[in-house]
Amino acid sequence: MKKVVAMVLTGFLVSSAQFSAQASTVSYADQVVSMQPGVSAEELAKQVEDLIVSTGMSEAEIYEAMYNEMEKQNQMAEEEAKQLAEENAISGDAEVQGGDSGALYIVGPSARGDFYYTPSATAYINHGHVGLYYSSNVIVESIYPSGVRSISANVRKVDKGAVVKSISTSSTNKQNATSWAYGEIGQPYSLNFANNRNTGHNGAKNCSKLIWSAFKLNGNLDLDVDKGLGVYPRDVRDASQTVLKRKI
Repeated sequence: MKKVVAMVLTGFLVSSAQFSAQASTVSYADQVVSMQPGVSAEELAKQVEDLIVSTGMSEAEIYEAMYNEMEKQNQMAEEEAKQLAEENAISGDAEVQGGDSGALYIVGPSARGDFYYTPSATAYINHGHVGLYYSSNVIVESIYPSGVRSISANVRKVDKGAVVKSISTSSTNKQNATSWAYGEIGQPYSLNFANNRNTGHNGAKNCSKLIWSAFKLNGNLDLDVDKGLGVYPRDVRDASQTVLKRKI
């Protein structure tokens, strides 16, 4: 009788653990989908299937990793806002943070191959935004919802707290990378940040994917500080191959 009870109890515990793992997977999957409107659950599930094969990770591990990266971005945004508020309090400036339409500072010229980062949010993730200098006065970037475009550095507005950085690589790599990015003008925007390291270089892309692909294809530089499943604008900003040129 004791053996029967033990077997039943063991089976119950195993089933409970399996149910808990499945529930957790569903929960993380739902969270990721809800934080990336425009990326369907079916599309994401197909990408996860491919990642299981390519990474050896389980479905649950992949969804959890995606969710954790997204939450990290929101946490970093809160830290940025707090730091900016403290700096504003010291300088006496009013806090300015309004994305593409409400920003008040002109980013200005910089060298070909440089990029800028500005605080920004898309949908439910505050991940920042990056744009690449095709020339000293022309920026190529991917913005929501229109996609990859060019814009004059003399009219492009950014938020306070923005930075301009250079990339430590050869001038040839910079020329080739920026030319490739410029050739992507007209491509649509992609809301898929969670797995954009593992999607194709061509076609729809977001701002960080544009710069990451440009230098991955031209110089084999991996401009992603944490090498997670997704490459976010702050990942590009904080990559070890980048050097601060100026703050805005």
